[in-house]
Amino acid sequence: MIFKNKLKRYCLILTGLWIFSFQLYAERPNILIIAVDDLRPELNCYGAEHIHSPYIDRLAEQGMLFQNAYCQYALCGPSRTSLFTGLRPDTLGAYGNSAHFRNQLPEHISLPQYFKEHGYATYGFGKILHNTQRDEVSWTEPQWYMKEYQYANAPYKDKQALIDGIHPENREVPLWERAEVGDEAYRDGLANMAAIEKLREIAQDEQPFLLFVGYHKPHTPFNAPAKYWDLYDAETLPMAPSPERPEGSPDYAWYDSSYVRSFKDMPESVVLSEEQARTIRHAYFACVSYIDQLVGDLLEALEVTGEADNTVIALFSDHGYQLGDHGMWSKHTNFETSTRIPFILYDPRIDNSGETTARVELIDLYPTLLELAGLSAYAPLEGRSLKPLLKDETAWDDRNSLAYSQFRRGGYHGYSVRSERFRYTEWRNRDTGEVSTIELYDHSIDPHESKNRASEEKYEAHITRMRGYLAEL
Repeated sequence: MIFKNKLKRYCLILTGLWIFSFQLYAERPNILIIAVDDLRPELNCYGAEHIHSPYIDRLAEQGMLFQNAYCQYALCGPSRTSLFTGLRPDTLGAYGNSAHFRNQLPEHISLPQYFKEHGYATYGFGKILHNTQRDEVSWTEPQWYMKEYQYANAPYKDKQALIDGIHPENREVPLWERAEVGDEAYRDGLANMAAIEKLREIAQDEQPFLLFVGYHKPHTPFNAPAKYWDLYDAETLPMAPSPERPEGSPDYAWYDSSYVRSFKDMPESVVLSEEQARTIRHAYFACVSYIDQLVGDLLEALEVTGEADNTVIALFSDHGYQLGDHGMWSKHTNFETSTRIPFILYDPRIDNSGETTARVELIDLYPTLLELAGLSAYAPLEGRSLKPLLKDETAWDDRNSLAYSQFRRGGYHGYSVRSERFRYTEWRNRDTGEVSTIELYDHSIDPHESKNRASEEKYEAHITRMRGYLAEL
């Protein structure tokens, strides 16, 4: 009898624990994070009518579109590390693609790791940190990644484009490729197939999941299946609205596009012909539409699983990209074209469809997802939760709506702050910290940042105020 009573109590305890864990899981949404590389906010949902992006547009219609979202550093590695940790590049010491946050802050808890430690199953597919960089403690299973399948056409099919410098090997491969192949011929398509297969598998579990899918395109090389090239007519595509270097900007604010020019048949001169410029823009837009289709396939698979109504979705780019803007073909700057990104958040439990003009940052994603998932805040984070903006797009006033970016070049470190009207940048000596040069761009009259107004007397008060904002960083 005593044994039976003990067994009964033990079963009741197990049942209670099971019910508690079921309720706990049931209250928590799944998280789907979609990262796109080098994607400008040049999408149909951002007003670019020449772009074919129906699936991202549909997500934007469902969720909150952030018109003024910014990365912390216009380079893949530092930007992604900052997002992944919720910390700014200076805190991490991350200024290049080789820096790993574990070397600087080994005990810091990454975004997916925090969810993993709070009951989530976490999975990563494709490019999340910088290419082959890993953080295995963040994942329930090893991250899925491949370097191969960058090209589909002979004789380049088995070759890879190298990054992080100017490589002689890149003279053997083209900057763009139009191939009569299916989506799965390239690594982004293969990563998407693997992610969808995993999604179908984990959707059957009671445990909530965090699925992080990262696409390489439209990063160089600009390779995409022919059907996406066929969506565009190169002759009718708009060209860069401000192709000249900004008047009055320092040399180190500008980049010579040497990486793009290192590919096969590209000129050594910084200046490209109109035909070359049109072809690159055509290739880039084809890659955008290719990724849009993969995003559509992923979201459709989520719908089929029946988990869409309980899945928070975040879609963003790690930084912008210059497509001839200011004469550059790259990121690597503090200009608007490098730092402004597309960013969409969708929580199906909140009626949050719409858009906001508040300035937000990528480091805001980590604390936002924690709050949306009902998890406790993580004190070291340097971003802010965007949940108030999901409920009210005007929740932040202008003073609370600033975005900071930074970039190193040579012996200078550029720090930039963006307000509603201005972009202000200080270039500081890396050794002494002294300010060498400042830039001020007035977006009310110069949205393409074509002239540095810092030397104009009428802007002195504005410069003082912007300098104060930057000093708070």
